[in-house]
Amino acid sequence: MHASVQIGDVLASKYRIESILGTGAMGVVVSARHVQLGSRVALKFMLPEVLAVRGAAARFLREARAAARLRGEHIVRVSDVGTLETGAPYIVMEFLEGSDLDAVLRARGPLPVREALGYVLDACEALDEAHRAGIVHRDIKPKNLFLTRRPNGTALIKVLDFGISKLTDAAEDFHATATRTGAVLGSPAFMAPEQIRSAKHVDARADIYALGSLVYYLVSKTFPFDAETIGELFGKVLYLEPMPLRARRPNVPASLEAIVSRCLQKDPLARFPDVRELMSALRSVLDAMPPARNESLAARELHIEARFQQRARAADPVSHATAQSTFRHAAISSARALNPKRARPALLTGLSFVVAFVLLVAGDVSAVRLRLTYRGL
Repeated sequence: MHASVQIGDVLASKYRIESILGTGAMGVVVSARHVQLGSRVALKFMLPEVLAVRGAAARFLREARAAARLRGEHIVRVSDVGTLETGAPYIVMEFLEGSDLDAVLRARGPLPVREALGYVLDACEALDEAHRAGIVHRDIKPKNLFLTRRPNGTALIKVLDFGISKLTDAAEDFHATATRTGAVLGSPAFMAPEQIRSAKHVDARADIYALGSLVYYLVSKTFPFDAETIGELFGKVLYLEPMPLRARRPNVPASLEAIVSRCLQKDPLARFPDVRELMSALRSVLDAMPPARNESLAARELHIEARFQQRARAADPVSHATAQSTFRHAAISSARALNPKRARPALLTGLSFVVAFVLLVAGDVSAVRLRLTYRGL
């Protein structure tokens, strides 16, 4: 915990510290509660050893300044900033529930291509807004992409940590004091060659390089370059070509491999010129892929199930308990038969209803419980 802040402390007469959420390279993030409103927030403090570094406080406040300028749903909202009596700065952010993508991959392994691209497109939305505001993130990596949920339950990626972002607007860029020439900022496995040479002289195309590395990692759980030391990694990033993505995961679409390869070009001019063009290319890959388990069919199945449950509540409970799965599977078989991509003979579909009706009327409970596995027809 920060030496000047302890669990139970109340900051600015309104934020009570409750627990530690995590510690990063520059600071610690804690959970706090607004004492008047009762709402939860996240507070970020600088680590004492980092605060002692010249320019670190300015870089830390840059995170709040950068994020506060952005309004998209894929960027963590910053609601307040402040300074402790010791002079240490802190940032008040929205509280998120979920986990970062690094933790997701450690738990699940490589992600399905469709799911991975959905997350990357969310990150692209955030970076597109940031780039148009003159902000380069410079530290895109799985740990800085947080997977949470919207109120309706759908997945939502939030881009974290603009702490080493570069404000490219000359009127507001004070990186001369916050970033010394030659300083290496960012995560080495996702850093563009020009960022390795000079973190000070990068533009939005460094983030595009990182997005290509991100796609590579999410679908293969490996990096474009294998190395045992940072020095070896830097040498490969600067002078060698990355391992082709399909060499790591052969079932990845060739079009996606080509997109990743373009993102990872050593010459920034050879990459996508902006995030919007990258997004368009990634969406074309998704459009060309077959739906995951036929998404329209899955929607019909859910609709059928909801209608069946509604009717069953008004039916005889004993009959419902024994016949529920029979009618459900028969109805779903009918829906699948109507799907032109998975058409089945109409006779077999009709037969499923006839058999279900006869078994229910006859009261043959044991036969009903066989669940009429017409899914395999």
